[in-house]
Amino acid sequence: MPDAINKGEMRTMLCTIASATVIEAGDLVEVASGLIIKATATASKIAYSPYASAVGDTVIEVSVGEVELLMDCEDAFAVTQKGGEYDITSNAQTINQSGTTYKVIMIDPSQDAGVVDATTDIKCKINKPLDERA
Repeated sequence: MPDAINKGEMRTMLCTIASATVIEAGDLVEVASGLIIKATATASKIAYSPYASAVGDTVIEVSVGEVELLMDCEDAFAVTQKGGEYDITSNAQTINQSGTTYKVIMIDPSQDAGVVDATTDIKCKINKPLDERA
């Protein structure tokens, strides 16, 4: 299963990737030195990769804008987290509810954001997309 699942319409753009970089479909990505890499916990802007890239690829398609996703979270989901802005973890690319430095993910503020105490299928969106200015 991919790390994040797109839950809505999505525009995409083509970006450059190093030929040795492997991205799986569903990964969150960021830009480092002008190239797309898997997103890390210190990512300040991210995008969703709907398609995989293999060794040898030099172009990858990534999302544009605030994409709606279903993601797993590091800790049990709580009602008080609805509408909160959080970081991601680097390894599993899940929501890091204790991380609020970069705020790249926003948990949906609606009543159907997720099941309380669950750690999977939390409705959220990319809060700081790659194509955002500033």
